[in-house]
Amino acid sequence: MKDNKIKLYTRKSTKQTKIQPRQRGHNFLKYWRIVRYYIKRKYEISLMELDMLLYLYDQPIFKKEDFNYYGNTMSWDKKRFYEMISKGLIKEWRPGKEKYGRSKIYELTHQGKTICSLTYKKLLQEEPISEDPRSNPLYKNQNYMDKIYKRVISKMNSKSSSDNE
Repeated sequence: MKDNKIKLYTRKSTKQTKIQPRQRGHNFLKYWRIVRYYIKRKYEISLMELDMLLYLYDQPIFKKEDFNYYGNTMSWDKKRFYEMISKGLIKEWRPGKEKYGRSKIYELTHQGKTICSLTYKKLLQEEPISEDPRSNPLYKNQNYMDKIYKRVISKMNSKSSSDNE
């Protein structure tokens, strides 16, 4: 492990102060912004949709009330639930029967679950973000933000590969 001592000099004396940084237990949110941008671009979803997917990911099945419960923390959008169904992120697991008092039950689709698991893998740096234009839309376009994120992704990937060795 590297010796990360920082040397500070005070003006009044020639004493040398050494600061030793603490070891962090978790740092997987360090690249949250980069992973979030990548996932949003790759799957063409909004930040609100990604947040909702991550909330629903650990629930095998859910009702629309569960969706609305967490949706209350977001900006109000009456169509969000139905847009996520039309995008193929949520599907009906059991149809409701008003006659029997049963409500509809939903689940995340395979694509919705894939988005969540991929997000966690990228955050935990279990697998790098692809730098291949065929699988990463950031490497296809040449707008300013994509160029900035490409540089950060390259550095992130090189750090994670050097940490794994």
